[in-house]
Amino acid sequence: MNQVLENLIRRNRAAVLAVLVALGFLLVHAVVFRPALARYRRAAQHATDLGVPMDAVTTAPAASARVAELLTDNSLNAAVAEEQGTSGALTAGLLDDITRLASKHGLEVVATEQGMVTQLPGSVQVRAHFKMRGPYAGFVGLLADLARTRTLYVVDRFAIQQGGGAAGIELWMTQVILKRSGGRR
Repeated sequence: MNQVLENLIRRNRAAVLAVLVALGFLLVHAVVFRPALARYRRAAQHATDLGVPMDAVTTAPAASARVAELLTDNSLNAAVAEEQGTSGALTAGLLDDITRLASKHGLEVVATEQGMVTQLPGSVQVRAHFKMRGPYAGFVGLLADLARTRTLYVVDRFAIQQGGGAAGIELWMTQVILKRSGGRR
């Protein structure tokens, strides 16, 4: 090796070592961290495209007027929701609404049974069980009306038993009422 080059390296040993360490870190960054960063950015962009921004700088997109109206129509003040859930007013409302819709479609409500009322931090879930008799077409019409209402109903399950012209129908369902902070409703 060249004597002048050896002396230059020996005198600047710390600088050469620093350059070699920097090159090592650059290599590790290029091989390990850059692909991980690219995966994170793709995932964050995909989440933002789905409407769930992951970036702290990005604000959540505002809900459309239709969604905001739906949320407002299906929510109560948290204290009112807990009070009405405990008193049975929410269950009575669910039983009344479904009975009214069923009779509109020619279904006879034979029995109703209230279910559990579950108080969750952000919502109240009101359950009920219905026994009905009537035509299958009436039950399909009831389900169609439930789908068109602006109320958050969940049909948990149903059972149909055909017999002598009128079907025996059992329907288990849940209504979800959201809790909100703010003014009374």
